[in-house]
Parts: sequence; C-alpha cells; structure tokens
Amino acid sequence: MWAGFVFAHGGDDDKAPVEAALAPLPAELEGIHVQLRRTLAPQLLVANPTDKELTVFDSDGRAFLRIGPGATQADLGAAAFHRTNTLMAPGAIKADASKAPNWQTVEATPNWGWFDLRLRTDAVAVPHEIVDRGKRAEVGQWSIPVQLGDQKAAIKGHFAFAPKPAGIPEARVADTGALGDVALVRAMNGSARIGLFLSYRGSEPMIVHGAVDEPMLRFDSTGVSVNRHSPTWKDVAPAGAPPYQAGDGTDWARVSSQRSYGWVDPRAGHLGTVEATDETSVIKNWTIPVTVGDSKSAIEGVTEWKPVKPLAKAD
Repeated sequence: MWAGFVFAHGGDDDKAPVEAALAPLPAELEGIHVQLRRTLAPQLLVANPTDKELTVFDSDGRAFLRIGPGATQADLGAAAFHRTNTLMAPGAIKADASKAPNWQTVEATPNWGWFDLRLRTDAVAVPHEIVDRGKRAEVGQWSIPVQLGDQKAAIKGHFAFAPKPAGIPEARVADTGALGDVALVRAMNGSARIGLFLSYRGSEPMIVHGAVDEPMLRFDSTGVSVNRHSPTWKDVAPAGAPPYQAGDGTDWARVSSQRSYGWVDPRAGHLGTVEATDETSVIKNWTIPVTVGDSKSAIEGVTEWKPVKPLAKAD
C-alpha cells in the first residue's frame, strides 16, 4: 500500500526531509502576529495585540488556548494544552486524557508559543518521484482552527519536501565605511542564522541601526548596550539577553561590559532556497546603517551561495 512513498524524517538520513511552512494569514486575523519557528519540532509563536480574544481549537474542536486581550489563558483540563506545551508531552499524555474545562491564566501577556502536533512532520508521506527529483515540493497541508472575537478563521500552511542543500550561504563584509580605522567587523557564518561581530575602539559613541533604521546597539567607552524598544532586537535577541519591550524611542540595557559584541542579523542572512548550482553565486547585497558621533555611515556586505560537495558514503 505504501510502496510509492517514504516518510518524513526526525533526524534519520534515510528518510525524506520535510518541514512545515506558514501561509500568509487571512484577512480575518488582521492584527495578529504569527511566527513558525523550527527547532527540534515546529513551534507556533502568536502575539495578539488586538482588543479581541483569539481562541485556538484542538483537532476535536475543543478550545484549549485563549490569547489576549491582555493575557493568555489555557484550559488545563484539555489534553491538547499539555500535549503541545513541551516536546516530551505527546508521548507521556494520551490524546483522550482530557478532563473538565479548567481555564487558568498561564501568561500575563497576550503572547504564547506551543508545539502544535498538527505541524509535526514525522508521518508526512513523500512520493518517491518527488524524492528522486531532488527539488523542494509541497507534499501536504496543515490547518489550525481559531476564532478572533466572533470571527472564525484558521492559521494554515503546508508541508514541503526540503532536500538538504548542496551548499551554504556565506556572508562577508565588503566595506566598513567610517568604521574602517576604529572597528573590526566580521561576518559570523557557520549556522543557519548569519550574524556580525563588531569590536569598537573609537572615541565617540557608535550606534548600529536596526532594520527600520531604529537605534539597536550602542557601543561606547563603557561597553555595549541594546535598545529594548528595537523591533529588530525583538526578532534576534538571544536567550538570557535583555528582552524586547514595546515602546517608542530608546531604552538602553547593557549586554556587554566589553566593547565587542556579536549578534544575529537577518539582513546578512538567508533562510530561503537557492537553485542548484556548482558555482559560487551572489544571493544578496546588504547594508547596515551606523552612526559614529554625529556622522552617518554604513557597513556593507554580500552574502554568497557556496556549493559544497557531498561526502561519499561508504558502501
């Protein structure tokens, strides 16, 4: 029956690599922010800054999350809440383990993240002809019913066969502008999220601007600080760093007592696909604005696709 299919992997090289992808949100969910983060399992991150309650339903139509306004509530009697709260829960809690509704506040903000089992790729079947073709292809759909206020909708997406790339993106700094004599700037490669490392020795304070030109990092004689109101920092803040806080202007928080700091920067990175090629090719050129004292300048760079020859497997 399954002769024409292979199944998605969980780290096994002999199985088809499949990933979940998020579709654009429908008009009914205007104002809602959704991210799909790929860690050991797909995780949905939802923020609801609206004045309406966003309800999330399980596969049987039972509500198990209420996100916003102001806080997040969970039905502690719903098996779906416990089965999606951690990576280990699905194996420890049965799907039919639900009890009477027991709504409790689990987060004081209208933000929540969960490992929804409907996004798991383990059992997604991939036709052999798609595997043999070796190109990215859609192989299924997923949908999570929700309701914003009185409006029913769904967070949707698809599953994609995602063969391992025959290369890697690699960023390099091409020009440091006014920082040439007072800073060392290097691209940090080697992972899916490319970053920059900057060591500053100038006498005037220096600001690194974010993706919307907002002040993001400040280098001065006392070390390095981050603007907690920076929208860019919201997307790149590492665990343990001062968290993002909504607001205008600047709210500086120290991240290093040294005058050096490294951070992930999506402007230099590339998480998309690249057409197969055996030659180095330019993916993107990028610019990161900086201000030294009162003078504006920029760090400019290029991100290239570097082909990598696969290692031969022993017979």
